[in-house]
Amino acid sequence: MDRSGFSSTGRSDRPYRVLVVEDDGPHLSLQVDILQTLPSQVTTADSGLKALGLVKNGNFDLVLLNKRLPDIDGDEVCYRIRQELNNQLLPVIMVTGSGSSQSLHHSLSIGANDFIKKPYDPLELKSRARAAIEMKHLMDQLDDAASVLFTLAKMVEARDPTTGEHCNRLVNTCRILGETLNLSASDQEALRKGAILHDIGKIGVPDTVLLKPGELTSDEWQVMQRHAAIGADLCQQLNSVRDAVPIIRHHHERWDGSGYPDGLSGEGIPLVARVFQYADIYDALRHDRVYSKAQPVDKILEVLKLEIENGWRDPEIGRVFIDILLQDSSRFDDR
Repeated sequence: MDRSGFSSTGRSDRPYRVLVVEDDGPHLSLQVDILQTLPSQVTTADSGLKALGLVKNGNFDLVLLNKRLPDIDGDEVCYRIRQELNNQLLPVIMVTGSGSSQSLHHSLSIGANDFIKKPYDPLELKSRARAAIEMKHLMDQLDDAASVLFTLAKMVEARDPTTGEHCNRLVNTCRILGETLNLSASDQEALRKGAILHDIGKIGVPDTVLLKPGELTSDEWQVMQRHAAIGADLCQQLNSVRDAVPIIRHHHERWDGSGYPDGLSGEGIPLVARVFQYADIYDALRHDRVYSKAQPVDKILEVLKLEIENGWRDPEIGRVFIDILLQDSSRFDDR
């Protein structure tokens, strides 16, 4: 079934394309009526398998997905969208009558971007749907390096006020370390782009996880870890920033192979990713975050040495970085 409505918003020359997956007639009608005020072109499915077929063959801006369905449940649908259809950027909002935090965390861990509980306020549903869709539209419209390097980085930084000028500081730190290591011009350019784009995959991480002040649960940690692969998949499609993909995907790998997402080890981790890790660790420790306070340089030196001793970081690059810190750490604090 296809039900459409459209009026000009000034933001797009076409209505939003939304897939509503719901087997309850009254709820389906309510959701369609709400979404058509955005405006949007709404396609509906009353089962999980039908929804997967539509996603596979269609081009949607949002999936509004009921958690309970007659064949496979919403979690399974979401999982298959991410894994089998390899669609990491399609926003999925889970609709559920369950208030269980364990159930909601599971939905987020397998790929849902957000959730809304029944009964819901129509304005809340409309607001969350619009926010998810407009984020998708913006990403679809980014077709040149300048837009990617500026817009995506600012979108990520804006979500967490404590990161401040994080990307700008990383550019400076990577420049100094890259020059000291005598890296090639192409590697230094990859570092510059990677410093800005390394966390763009966090666009797909809910605020409840990204901005949580305490320790993450195992399910929340799985959600957070997805950002490396999501960001890499996005930038892999853009020729102008493809050289930064090794940093975006592998900046959380570890020298001993215990990192993510691919468990690479030693020199199997791209050189630019190994270099970038030191800049990222330094900045995370040197400035306030939602989960920690800024540390003095002597404490950071202790942490870096411990990471090397634990077998997590490239020891040769580490020695160079530590030497720079001992000589003049203020170089990294310049803006």
